[in-house]
Amino acid sequence: MQVLDKDRNNSLLIETRNRDLIKGYSSMGFNWHSVLRFQQDPKDISDYQTKVYNQKIGSRYVDRVMDNLVKCEAIEYAMAFVEQDDYHNNHLHFTWTCPAEVTRKQLSNLMKTRAWYIRDVQPITDVKDAVGYFTKRLGKSGSYHNIYSRK
Repeated sequence: MQVLDKDRNNSLLIETRNRDLIKGYSSMGFNWHSVLRFQQDPKDISDYQTKVYNQKIGSRYVDRVMDNLVKCEAIEYAMAFVEQDDYHNNHLHFTWTCPAEVTRKQLSNLMKTRAWYIRDVQPITDVKDAVGYFTKRLGKSGSYHNIYSRK
C-alpha cells in the first residue's frame, strides 16, 4: 500500500511541476516555432546504400545555435527542447518571440546552421498547447531544454 501511495505522490508532483512549467513558459509570449533535425545533405543520399548515421544533437550545439538566435534584436526569448527519437537520433523543437515572421533561410543564417536542418517555420496559435507538447518529454532520458534571452 505504501508503494502505491509513493507512486501516486510522485505522479502528482510531476504533474504539478509540468503544469507550473507550462503556465510559466506560456506567459513568455512565444509566437513562432520550428524543428531542427540533423540529416544528410540531399546530394549525398544514394538509392544504393543504406547507412546508419549517428545524428544526435548535443547540448553544446543547442546552446550555441540558440545563443546565436537570440542575438537578433527582434527576438527577445527563445526556448529549446531536445527530444530523443531512438538510440541514434534526436531532434530539437525550438520556439521564440518575434513580432515578424522569420524564414528558414533567415533562421539558418541567424543560428549559423544549415537551412536543410530546419523544418517548417510556423506561428503558434495556442501557446499553452504548444508548450505542453514541447515539454512532454522533460526529465526523460536523452532530453534537454533551456531558455535563452538576449538580455
